[in-house]
Amino acid sequence: MAIAFIVTYEASTPDTIVQQLKAFKERELDRSPPKGFLGARILEGTDGETVTFLTEWEDEASLEDTRDSAPWEACMDLNETFSDSNKTATFKIVS
Repeated sequence: MAIAFIVTYEASTPDTIVQQLKAFKERELDRSPPKGFLGARILEGTDGETVTFLTEWEDEASLEDTRDSAPWEACMDLNETFSDSNKTATFKIVS
């Protein structure tokens, strides 16, 4: 079953998070997509304080394999440093 994994960051200046996510997406996900990766989007809130990283996966196992990788962990850790708060959620893709 396909899933979506969402990380939402809140920050007073989200530019660094947006740039880090763009670089990670281009360098790691677009160039050498991990097994089970379906796609990713970076969403910047119109409030000027939120950034959401939406990724889609064939299944939870594919996501977990990638979340254990050094590049993923480094990107997420760096973004946490620049954010005031963050939260994650996983959804089944219904349609």
